Amino acid sequence: MSMRSSMRFRGAFTGAAVCSALALGTVLAGPGTAVASTETGRSSTVASAQAACSVYWKVGVDYAGLTAGYSWAWNVVIRQGDTGDRVREIQCLAIYHGYSLTVDGQFGPATKNAVTAFQRARGIGADGIVGSSTWRQLRK
Repeated sequence: MSMRSSMRFRGAFTGAAVCSALALGTVLAGPGTAVASTETGRSSTVASAQAACSVYWKVGVDYAGLTAGYSWAWNVVIRQGDTGDRVREIQCLAIYHGYSLTVDGQFGPATKNAVTAFQRARGIGADGIVGSSTWRQLRK
């Protein structure tokens, strides 16, 4: 192999390795996560981004309903101060039903206000706490 061919091969191999690493980083980081830029002169800080919401119909063993894929909870009580995927699920479902929220997995005042408004609109106890009746309504 000539020196020129060797350099082309090495450049192609290095480029493929970089692309694979970037793709793997995106897969591991998951949806809604910004990945640091590899371009020269760009910021290499990882930016936080709103989680992705893709609401779809799911059929489970005992239930069928809407989900955003973060949680399949139906009877878990979630309230202000809670964090995590169940909160992301609530936020995505509230957005699906027309409420404006940031999907960050933090059940703060904005999420509580959206849940309370949703509960009022559905004629269920408007306390801002997501229990089984609110889950069922969110999943309709």
